[in-house]
Amino acid sequence: MPVTITADMVIHDVVAQYPTTVRVFQGHGLPCTACEVGSRESVAGGARTHRLQLEPLLDDLNRAANGEPVKGLAPERKMPTGKGIPLQMAGQSGNRIRHIVAIMSGKGGVGKSLVTGLIAVSLQRQGLKVGILDGDITGPSIARMFGVSGSPQQGQKGIDPLVTTHGVKVISMNMFLPNETDPVVWRGPMISTAIKQFYNDVDWGQLDYLLVDLPPGTSDAPMTVMQSLPLDGVVVVSSPQMLATMIVMKCINMVQTLKGKILGVVENNTYFECPHGERIELFGPSNGPELVAMTGAPLLAQLPIDPQLAKLCDEGHVEAYQSDAFQILASNFVKAIQIGVQ
Repeated sequence: MPVTITADMVIHDVVAQYPTTVRVFQGHGLPCTACEVGSRESVAGGARTHRLQLEPLLDDLNRAANGEPVKGLAPERKMPTGKGIPLQMAGQSGNRIRHIVAIMSGKGGVGKSLVTGLIAVSLQRQGLKVGILDGDITGPSIARMFGVSGSPQQGQKGIDPLVTTHGVKVISMNMFLPNETDPVVWRGPMISTAIKQFYNDVDWGQLDYLLVDLPPGTSDAPMTVMQSLPLDGVVVVSSPQMLATMIVMKCINMVQTLKGKILGVVENNTYFECPHGERIELFGPSNGPELVAMTGAPLLAQLPIDPQLAKLCDEGHVEAYQSDAFQILASNFVKAIQIGVQ
């Protein structure tokens, strides 16, 4: 009996039942059938979201599902390969993740990875299950910060992430390199595919929070995460310099353009506290209020320049860090999530 795929069928169900349709979706311009749209949206809704022509898409889907040739079908996509980087597809791993939050900036060097690490540590100390997806494919630092090393292995349900001393699950490109200083010389599409693999093909298991540490800029990697992962929201990281603030505003505009939700703003390197208690604003006065006004989101924390924190990160012991500003960040982040997902 012929198969009939209709416009109201959910994309995820279509792909699960008829795997050959993946290439049809890709050929028509819906590249990630396992993203938030694919898991929740109908074929008609996905076509509308990606501005596809519905009828030709349905015609080709039905041909593929019935084993008929499809004219102009995109060739099967190969997974990215690089020297010593075996990233085989493992299929959906049945992840059960309550909240996914991206940490973004647009500006390099403001401390996105640091903020990601501190938030992960704070959540883990509250007894929550936490994972970190290091989306900075060409400049990863999360693994070094947490002191995890080794190569992830292929498990029964996907790639097993490495686990930190205190139980945070981590996946990062440096884990797949023969040497941590080897460059990943990839173009944008390969980087985007690797990020999606880190989400779809890693066996995250059951998590309360998955934090996604993103590279600077507003191009391939951030767009992939914004459009392909079911984010609960974004935390924006900035620093007091006007130049940094200007570039961070590009990131804010990008999130708003893509209809994302900004959960809060973190201002890093806000001040340095001298041994006798004086606070010095090395990079000028705070721009936190301006960012709050622009985003409509709360200021989660103003983090100081702390040599002790830098030392712990270099040594791979960020999980040992304690400070008042850190506690404020931890408390405000949880409140922001509770409000943001309502």
